[in-house]
Amino acid sequence: MGPLTWLIFGALAGWVAGHIAGTHRRQGCLLNAIIGVVGAFIGGC
Repeated sequence: MGPLTWLIFGALAGWVAGHIAGTHRRQGCLLNAIIGVVGAFIGGC
């Protein structure tokens, strides 16, 4: 997968994980998406 795909799926995964974990109210959608993107880049390397 390319970096653009990591960005898209990572942002989506971070957003979904924030809702499942219940942290979306404290952190906000943007921070959840950033955490997901960072995780996707780490996992994809």
